[in-house]
Amino acid sequence: MHSPFVKTVVILLIVALSGCSAIPFDFAFSASATPAPTDTPAPTVTRFPSPTSTRDPFALNTQAPTEPPATLPAGVLPSRTPTLTRTPRPTITLETLPPNLNTPSPPIFQFVQRSTSQLVWGGNCQGDRSILFTATVNRVRRLKYVLLFFRLQDKYSGRGTDWGGGAIMKDNDQGTYFYKLELDQIQDYDQFQDAWLQYQLVASTAGLSVLGRTVVDRTSVSVTHCSALP
Repeated sequence: MHSPFVKTVVILLIVALSGCSAIPFDFAFSASATPAPTDTPAPTVTRFPSPTSTRDPFALNTQAPTEPPATLPAGVLPSRTPTLTRTPRPTITLETLPPNLNTPSPPIFQFVQRSTSQLVWGGNCQGDRSILFTATVNRVRRLKYVLLFFRLQDKYSGRGTDWGGGAIMKDNDQGTYFYKLELDQIQDYDQFQDAWLQYQLVASTAGLSVLGRTVVDRTSVSVTHCSALP
């Protein structure tokens, strides 16, 4: 004879087994398996530009030209940029000097020398800014002074300055006279791009009576602005 406790257990087992048979059992959960992947959106690939190399400033450019130079037809020479050449301007015809500047005189002057044939002004060009005149004379009675007279005359227009100067040349008591003429002693030199420095030496007494004179030198010395130099 079974006890009521045993009957109760049997009834509960029957109910449990009948309930479990209605529920499907998935044995996949009993094993350790990788969980199923979820629908994750594919990552977006961001493309970066290829890195550009930094140009070496000291490297030589050996890259070939993208387009070959055009071939000129036979017999045709490539054009070249014309070279500017300075065209010399014709100088003027010198006017006749006054008779008193060409009056023959006794042979007082043996010879006259100068230190340069060109004075320059303006800018930073190389050249002389002064000229030294040296004269050797014969000793004659009453000779007291040797004077230097000069003026400027434009080489192309004929425009010129008046005769001036009358600078007293120094002497060494042995028949040699000399005088250093500075550029700023020449009247209006900065008004001429290119001019002749014309000069004459005159021997005189103490009272400035003329004893003799040299021939006027009209084309041996130039006074030129730096921009007009060849």
